[in-house]
Amino acid sequence: MAPISRRTFAAFLATAALTPVLGGCSSTSAGSSAEGEGAATTDAGASAATRTVDTDKGPVEIPTNLQTIVSDYYLGEFLAVDVKPVIASPYALNNPFLAGLCDGIEALNTTSAETSLEMIAEKQPDLIVTITEADYDKYAKIAPTVYIADGTRTDEDLFRYIADLVGKKDAAEAYIAEFNDKVATVKDEIVGIVGDRTVSILEVWPQEIYAMGSHFARGGSILYDMWGLKAPEAIQGPMVEGDEAYKVISVEALPDYAGDFICYGVLDGADSAYVDDSQLWKNLPAVKAGRLMPYEQVAFMHRDPITLTNQLEAFTDFFRAHADTAA
Repeated sequence: MAPISRRTFAAFLATAALTPVLGGCSSTSAGSSAEGEGAATTDAGASAATRTVDTDKGPVEIPTNLQTIVSDYYLGEFLAVDVKPVIASPYALNNPFLAGLCDGIEALNTTSAETSLEMIAEKQPDLIVTITEADYDKYAKIAPTVYIADGTRTDEDLFRYIADLVGKKDAAEAYIAEFNDKVATVKDEIVGIVGDRTVSILEVWPQEIYAMGSHFARGGSILYDMWGLKAPEAIQGPMVEGDEAYKVISVEALPDYAGDFICYGVLDGADSAYVDDSQLWKNLPAVKAGRLMPYEQVAFMHRDPITLTNQLEAFTDFFRAHADTAA
């Protein structure tokens, strides 16, 4: 089993369209498309004007004044510009970093393809945004549908694209600028604390340990790309400088993949005792020195703007707590 990513969740949704899968989710009103306004609904009799947008399925005509949006994956990108879909995926709604922002959003009922489509159709959306290519034709029969292929855009460009769909391009640029400023403001401080020491991201699943670099969420883009921190060579080469997303490793391989600082996640419900109780783990320098940052796996596997902002704060607090051990 591999860590859940946008790609694996898209596959999950495609499977749900063919076979029964337990799940559920829902949401409420979309935001106005007027730049600078909040998530307000508009009169049903408002402007019927449309515009054509370029999508990964070709040009699609969408309303300029969107009122009701459904998204089967992306959520934090909408919420970051103050727009609420009426329906969102349970995968996104379970993100703890979005808690308190999702009131009124219903979780998509993925019990079967029929229940999902019926639920969406009942909302009479004027836009559907999907990560699932297999469902595109079905969604397009309900409302104008924008398919966003996974992995074809950077996090920033994806955010810009989604914000532009709802007329919030300027709001997205402001959010990005503020985030980048926060990253840059603490960069020298964090680099000074870490020095020449290494940082790694390790995640425990049932009988599987994953080492990750800068391409698979978990805040890796902040640590390695934006702050320029170094990973152990076994990670740095293939997963930071190269294109490898992650690697499954054994307990015996931990010394090669464990940095001087370790960001450590455990899949919800997984028993990590086979790692935590092993002498190899206990004898790792980072573990013995307490340079270990446990993270909430459900939250850290996302990479929307709100999640990235919270990850930045968590990393900053973690490294500052070790400022007295500066290299």
